[in-house]
Amino acid sequence: MVRIGIITCANLTNDLACSSVGCLDDSYASKGKFARYAERGGAQVAGIISCSGCPTLRAPEKILKRVRTLAVSGVEAIHFAYCLERHCPFKNKYRSILQSEFPNIEFISGTHEVPDEKQAADLDAFVTNALCQQSTSMADLIEGLNGGSH
Repeated sequence: MVRIGIITCANLTNDLACSSVGCLDDSYASKGKFARYAERGGAQVAGIISCSGCPTLRAPEKILKRVRTLAVSGVEAIHFAYCLERHCPFKNKYRSILQSEFPNIEFISGTHEVPDEKQAADLDAFVTNALCQQSTSMADLIEGLNGGSH
């Protein structure tokens, strides 16, 4: 068996409560991007972490700290989850930082697969809509209490 890790999108994990069920299902079944491990007894998921969030000044150090935990547990490969690959504009920056810091770990794009492009487009639209919803803020509450005046 090959020990692997998975990095998910912090926004999907935290805001949309993604449990990584699609990633895990395909890892257990040696499907999708995990098919590569079938001949070696399959993938053993050593851990799932989320990225450090959309970059801040500390994002590189945060993601290095998180991945280090997987590295010291002996993973041979770390998969960037489907959500990270499809929605993260910073994935290449993260990959570059991680590959230079952990040269003995293979970083792989993707986890589970979506059956067809229509389903992928529908999933992308759902995620984009869910993450970009307008929500009420404290300012809205204060304006309401003050009768709409400042």
